[in-house]
Amino acid sequence: MPKNKKTKKAAGESWLERGPVPAAILVIICAVCVTLLALTATATAEARAFQAKWLEDSNKRTLFPGIEDFPAEELESAGQGIPGAHTLDLTLDHPDIYMVLLAGSREDPAGLIIGAQSKGYGGKVPVMVGFDLEGNIVGIVVDASGETAGLGQKTADPPFTDQFRGRAHDDAFSDIDSVSSATVSSVSVVRSVRTASAVFAELMQEGGR
Repeated sequence: MPKNKKTKKAAGESWLERGPVPAAILVIICAVCVTLLALTATATAEARAFQAKWLEDSNKRTLFPGIEDFPAEELESAGQGIPGAHTLDLTLDHPDIYMVLLAGSREDPAGLIIGAQSKGYGGKVPVMVGFDLEGNIVGIVVDASGETAGLGQKTADPPFTDQFRGRAHDDAFSDIDSVSSATVSSVSVVRSVRTASAVFAELMQEGGR
């Protein structure tokens, strides 16, 4: 009988009550899992960064096919690397601008890409606007991934974005047809294009080009 009681007691013990070995095993297992997760994140970080860069460059080449070089301007001193442009601190005057790129080289520029974003339905909607050297819009790329699927996300589709192609930077954009049932998202894109156009004017038109 005493032997049976001892067996029942052992069966009811927790892992920690049975000694340090099971606890050490748990610690080792957790450490291995954490290490594997860290290694996986490190191994895929480069691939994720490459994919993000590839997508961004793909959007740039969509606006300027055949151009491979897109040097970026510092937003605090935008225009320094652009021939004939004024230098502006966009962080103060235009906080909605997140990108200014020269399409091509200083010796052979093809235009500018100016990125602006404003509040949409699901958050800020980034818009890349491409301008030729005369200030005409060659196209826009909209990242509407945060907007409602089937509604606001349609502002990234050609039926909407193609309305901006060929328009001058000083256009009022007042006749842009909004995406049906996605007025907030549509207005956000128009607002961003206007902001980008205003910055182009400040950089280039008053720069004596």
